[in-house]
Amino acid sequence: MKISVRRSGGFAGLTENIVDLNTTQLNTAAAQQVEQLVQSLRFFDLPATISGGGIGADFFHYEITVTQGDRQHTTAFDDDDSPVTAPLRRFVEALIQMR
Repeated sequence: MKISVRRSGGFAGLTENIVDLNTTQLNTAAAQQVEQLVQSLRFFDLPATISGGGIGADFFHYEITVTQGDRQHTTAFDDDDSPVTAPLRRFVEALIQMR
């Protein structure tokens, strides 16, 4: 499974790839943890854009792409501290810890 996370926005308005992860390059426990996170989010069933309803010009905007076999899905969200986007924020934080 390959996962990439791109972040843009914030005060500086920069765009950067903050995660490029391939589970085949992780130890078995970490790879299983990532795959379980993807499954628990039902990532491939998420809409292309998730809105938490927060209003603000300085939010970070995230695009997460997961490729597993012949399936690929991208979802995007703004880091607006809403409960709707909280699971995706935790997912990104977990991925950053593993890189």
